[in-house]
Formats: sequence, structure tokens, C-alpha cells
Amino acid sequence: MSDVVKRVIIVGGGIGGLCTAIGLRQAGVEAIVYEQAEVLSQVGAGLTIWANAIKALRKLGLADAVIGAGSKIEHGEICTAGGRTLSRSEPGELERLFGEPTVAIHRADLHDILLSALPADTVRLGAKCTSFEQGADGVTVRFAGSQADRGDLLVGADGIHSAIRRQLFPEVRLRYSGYTAWRGVVTTGDEAALGVTSESWGCGSRFGILRIDKERVYWFATANAPAGRTLTPAERKGFLQQRFRGWHHPVELLLESTPSEEILQNDIYDLKPIGRWVKGRIVLLGDAAHPTTPNMGQGACMAIESSFVLAHCLSQERDLDGALRRYETERMPRTAWITDQSWKIGRIGQLENPLACKARDFVLRILPATMTRKTLERAASYEL
Repeated sequence: MSDVVKRVIIVGGGIGGLCTAIGLRQAGVEAIVYEQAEVLSQVGAGLTIWANAIKALRKLGLADAVIGAGSKIEHGEICTAGGRTLSRSEPGELERLFGEPTVAIHRADLHDILLSALPADTVRLGAKCTSFEQGADGVTVRFAGSQADRGDLLVGADGIHSAIRRQLFPEVRLRYSGYTAWRGVVTTGDEAALGVTSESWGCGSRFGILRIDKERVYWFATANAPAGRTLTPAERKGFLQQRFRGWHHPVELLLESTPSEEILQNDIYDLKPIGRWVKGRIVLLGDAAHPTTPNMGQGACMAIESSFVLAHCLSQERDLDGALRRYETERMPRTAWITDQSWKIGRIGQLENPLACKARDFVLRILPATMTRKTLERAASYEL
């Protein structure tokens, strides 16, 4: 471990921040996480932990707990709004290809597993970061209410709207994808909903279904729309029911079964890959550094990978500057590729012109499985 890094302050208690704290503490470094939320509630919906992130979690000793809390994705398919299959994987294919399962899990369940791997005093709530100052011998982080702390390194893991990134690189601007997403979690006994993982493509809209445990299904929906449109919970549900009326079963069932107040809505942004994540004793991680659209299901996976790599670099390099340069060198090409590929998939999936959609669907249907699998393999076969 670097002789100059003995105490690390992490701003952001999400997946990336907690995994970083776990990795650092396992390496013998004191890591304190500051989270602006007053309480850690059961927020969020579902997410996908691909085999590449399961491998990183296994190195942290958490893979089996995550696999047990979620639902293995045995196979999946892309289909039309009417339910016609365009592309599919065979049962068990993902685990055979990548050596670890791919798991769908509720974000809150994953969060609980990560929290349980840390001492109780590691995460400090109700701490909104307002600024930081660094010098040759450390960095001071200030929080609302005159609270402050000092460490050898500050990790900005505070998400896509990162306050740390804004102070470091104020010129950086997020990129709007052109579409909005809605998400929900439903308890159901419907066999179709609990069956194959699927994503259905229409014109300007998509709908995804993932089982996250024995009786719960996570769904997401997208629609092309200007940024910043706000709807009441009742308006959200009404809009979705109208937008997806006539889509194949169980799309309408899932929308009807979800309480309107539990439907989450977010405009989809990412960040065009930037050339720097480090400035002195401050480093960005996860969505603060490399937010991506959700089209490859790799957002949380990239944060998990990056957290492991950062902790590993700090444990292997005795010089802080060298460790942070190594972290950037190892992570930037991969996360940039994921961001770019995910952006392109989103552009194709959100095509709105009916003729373009027909052409897209035809090409996807006739492409050999080996060709459609290449991008997936590059993402999920990654070894740390």
C-alpha cells in the first residue's frame, strides 16, 4: 500500500462508493464514506450485474451473497412490440460463455449486501459535500453545517450530477440521450413476467422485463421526449399505459400492477468520455467519472470494476501519483468503449421512423448469433 495513503474520504454512498470502501479496507486503508441522504431507504429499482462485475465482487468476497439475493438470468431475448423474437440467447448460455452468472437484483438488496460488509461507523449520513481544498500533504472536505474531514485522498463517487466533478472540471457538461426512462418493481405470479428476460423494441419506445427474485419483476420503459418534462405519478402511469397499449403480454399487466407513486422517472444522460479523472489528491469514480446510458446494463458493473481497480492500484503502487495514473490508464479505454457502445445501441433502439424500425428489426433477425454476441462478449468476458 502507498505509504502516503492511510486515510481515504469517499463522497457518495452508492454502489461505487461502498465497493471502493470495501476494497480499501481489505487492503488495510481507513476509508470513510459520506452520503448526503439522511437515511438509507429502499430506493431504486432493479439492475443487472453481468459476469464481469460478479468476478470483481468475487474478489471482494461478495459474489455468492449477490447471486443468492438476486435472480440468475438464464437467457434473454429482444423482440418486437407484438412479441416476435428478433434475437435470443439459449438457456444457460451466458454463464457458459462468461464463467460466472449474470444476475438481476433490486438495487436496495445489493446496497444492503455492500453495507453489511463494512463496519457500522464507515458510512456517515446527512453529509452534503459543499467544497474541498487540497495541499501537498492532504485534502480537506467540507460539508453543509460546518462539518469537515481530512484525508490523504478524496474519491468522488457522488453520481452523475457529481459535486466533486463540478468543482474539479466545471467545463464538463452532461449529454442528453433524447429519451426518458420509467422504472418499476412488481410482485407477480404471472409466468410470462417471471420467465425469460426480455427487451421489446417499438418505434421510439422500448420495454424491458427482468425477474429479480422469486416473485418480483423489474421493468423499465423508454420513450423519446424532450428533457425536463415533469409528470405527476398519475400522469406517468396514464402516459405509459397509453404509450404501450397493445404491446405483447405481460407489458400492460406490469404497468397496471405498479402503483403510480412507485413509478420512477428519469431523463437519460451520459457523459461523453473525458480525458481526465484525477487532479492532485482527488479522483473520480463510477457515474461521477464515466456515466453511461443503461442500454448495455453495465452502469453499476463499471462502478464495481473501477472500485476494485482503484483499490488494487493504491495497494500495488507506493507512489500516489503513479497509482492514480495507473487507475486512469487501466479504466479509461474500457469505460469509454462501454459509454460509446451503449450510446449507439440506444440510438438504434429508439429509432422512431416506422420504415427505419422495420429495417432495423429485419437486420437484427437475420444477423448470425456469433455477430450479435461479439459486443456482449467484449463487455462481459472482461477479466480484472
